[in-house]
Amino acid sequence: MQKKSFLTSTSIIILIMILILSAGLSCRSTDIEFLAKMSILPAHSDEIPGLDSPHERRKLIREKGIEGAKKNTPDSEREILFAQLWEEYTTSPDSNMRREAVDAMAKIPYLGREKCLVDVLKDENAFVRISAVEALGKIYNGEKESLADVLLNRIKLDTDNDVRIVAIRELGKKTADTQLNRKITLAIGDSLYDKVLAVRYEAMESLGKICGKDYGKDINRWVKYVQNIKGETTEIPKERTWAEKLPVIHLPMLK
Repeated sequence: MQKKSFLTSTSIIILIMILILSAGLSCRSTDIEFLAKMSILPAHSDEIPGLDSPHERRKLIREKGIEGAKKNTPDSEREILFAQLWEEYTTSPDSNMRREAVDAMAKIPYLGREKCLVDVLKDENAFVRISAVEALGKIYNGEKESLADVLLNRIKLDTDNDVRIVAIRELGKKTADTQLNRKITLAIGDSLYDKVLAVRYEAMESLGKICGKDYGKDINRWVKYVQNIKGETTEIPKERTWAEKLPVIHLPMLK
């Protein structure tokens, strides 16, 4: 009786193990088939030949961005490609690969792109943040106030001068919204006092594009112009004369 009970128990255990193994194999097969159908291009995987090479990985990342940017690519395919690029960004320890992933994601008109690019602004690498700022600047295009606020925050908060410079440059677009124009003008006007010369230079460049004024690189005129907008002065500086626009030619000293 005990022997019969033992055999029955053993049979049940073996049956359960067979069922578990079959289920595991079935899931694994289904996953592979699902991934195969998911995308034209392979997902991030160490099984892809040559993918250990940085050149091959960059090539794959760029191909995904190009494929996702095509007009005839279905939205479902774009979503998958974007998800794979986001996984590349979030898992790669290499800042160069992360920047490639950001550049590729920027090309794909995916619904959640803006939120992801804003998250990239937290990246520890300045060059990666620059790619995100450039991408957000193109999406902003002088229209989306919410993205203008994101770029203005970069000017105030980012610790890297180059990131701040690129943010100022991307905001250098005249908008149809007069209130937004004023808001950006005043914010960039604060950069005229920045201790970094390149930041002040970029601020004058962007103000010229936003306001349509020609004060060249005369920072004193730009300061007065911004003060006038703030209501701190009634004086509006005169724009450059034709003589001031002539290029300065430096002749060699004669002995």
